[in-house]
Amino acid sequence: MKHILLIGCIAILTACTTYHYPVSTIRPHPYPASSLRTQQITHYVDIVNRIRAKGRRCGNAGYFRAAPPLRWSDALYRSSYEHSRDMWLTRQFGHNGSHKESDWTAKVQHLAHGSSFKERIENNGYTKWRHIAENIESGSHSIDEVMQHWLQSEGHCKNIMNPEFEVFGMARVGRQGSKYDYYWTQDFASHQ
Repeated sequence: MKHILLIGCIAILTACTTYHYPVSTIRPHPYPASSLRTQQITHYVDIVNRIRAKGRRCGNAGYFRAAPPLRWSDALYRSSYEHSRDMWLTRQFGHNGSHKESDWTAKVQHLAHGSSFKERIENNGYTKWRHIAENIESGSHSIDEVMQHWLQSEGHCKNIMNPEFEVFGMARVGRQGSKYDYYWTQDFASHQ
């Protein structure tokens, strides 16, 4: 059976090391994401950090040296889970939320549009960031499969290998046998 693979990435970065994001205007109302078992979190962290521990070429973006290990962030997990669930329920694929009932951040923040990944990250409690990025994908069943797809994509690979990032969270939502099976979101951040 062939699966359609959809991937996307986005990053907000700056070349200036003295840049600080202004204080967030969002008052967090975190998404009530289902809890991950400690085993699952450890598995995600181990895989991502094993990848970051070796230098690699990210397409035309060039060669990235080994990057420091990332720590898990529950806030970024909630943001990732919220978006993966919204994409799965609405069958919409992109970095903006659907602006439907399942777009939690748009709903609780009373946004006139679908939530952005920046708004979801801040709404879920990560409000003092310096750099943030998001990877999304649909179609992969396992963490190994989704990471392999992201590493084959220049933008996703750059996000994974970016040495500026300190924390990440990721989530998979879906059900085997549904149209795209699973939707994945992976959010990265570095603290102010």
